[in-house]
Amino acid sequence: MKRQLYWLLLAFAATGCKQKEKEIHPEMKQMTAAVYASGSLLPEEEYKVVSSVDGYLAQALVKEGDTVKKGQLLFELSSEVRNAQTQGAEAVVSRTIPTVAENAPVFRELQGRMEVARIRLQQDSLQYVRYKNLYEQNAVSKSNYEKYYLQYQSSLKDYQNLRQQMEGQRLSGQLQLQQARNQLTVAAAQTDVGKLKSYVNGVVYDVYKKEGDLINPNQPIALIGAGDMYARLLVDEDDLDKVLEGQKVLITMDAFPDKVFNARVSKIYPLLSKVEQSFRVDAVLESTVPVGMYGLNLEANIVVADKQQVLAIPKAALLKGDSVLVKENNKKQKVKIRKGVEDENWVEVRGGLSQSSTIIIEQ
Repeated sequence: MKRQLYWLLLAFAATGCKQKEKEIHPEMKQMTAAVYASGSLLPEEEYKVVSSVDGYLAQALVKEGDTVKKGQLLFELSSEVRNAQTQGAEAVVSRTIPTVAENAPVFRELQGRMEVARIRLQQDSLQYVRYKNLYEQNAVSKSNYEKYYLQYQSSLKDYQNLRQQMEGQRLSGQLQLQQARNQLTVAAAQTDVGKLKSYVNGVVYDVYKKEGDLINPNQPIALIGAGDMYARLLVDEDDLDKVLEGQKVLITMDAFPDKVFNARVSKIYPLLSKVEQSFRVDAVLESTVPVGMYGLNLEANIVVADKQQVLAIPKAALLKGDSVLVKENNKKQKVKIRKGVEDENWVEVRGGLSQSSTIIIEQ
């Protein structure tokens, strides 16, 4: 009795340890392989409005969601200091102009001295010519001739020096006036710098500051975007080699749960983001998004292979080394296959099996 019970338990254990098997055949399926990517919706162009000068935000002429035109005034910064600088520069120009005019005191004084020097030079020149002729006729001594010659040279030198002073004074005055006008131009330009205008036809997506806030140079005040919306995607580094420009992209968004947007890969960036361990891929939408919301989250499938009817088997049938267990003439054997595209559940068989092959899946 004990011997019979032992053999019954042994048979039961053997039956319980035996794996269940399922027999299947390869099927013809339409296979589509895709790479998953997450991302967000962004405009083609975007820039942050910044100021090159400091000041208080005196007036905000736009708000979030406003449509703006190129050259439109967006924000005005307080300009009391810059206005004071402009007024000071105008005053310097006003004070400089009379000092460089021909009737300025310094020029009148030089002109008077030049006239006296000119008359003296004219008289000394006549005396010099007269004594030169007399000396050549031996009518006067050499010392008398040299006396009037030196007197003439001295008058000539004095007159030439005064002329040089006059030219130098004119040049110096012109330089002073030009410098004053340059300072006025710079001050006036600084006043206009506080008036911030749009560089594009676009939309105001965000305004970071409110009226009365202190604005520092190069500090963002607002975000403006322009152009059509595109998808900025993040692709895992393991999938990057499958992605090519021009590939079809299927995009879904939580904001439009019942709609799929078609797009195309337009650009692949070669820089790996160390933070996200992903590469940036841009996709251009082939249809207009109903609402162009900046930064709208999205999910995308980049179609890397799209085939019609191909021979395929479930991924559950695959063994290590891309092999499957095949039953032939009531015998089991491993057969290595050549894979093609694959999705989450199925894999294309390019070689090693036929549609009549019997595949065993151990469960």
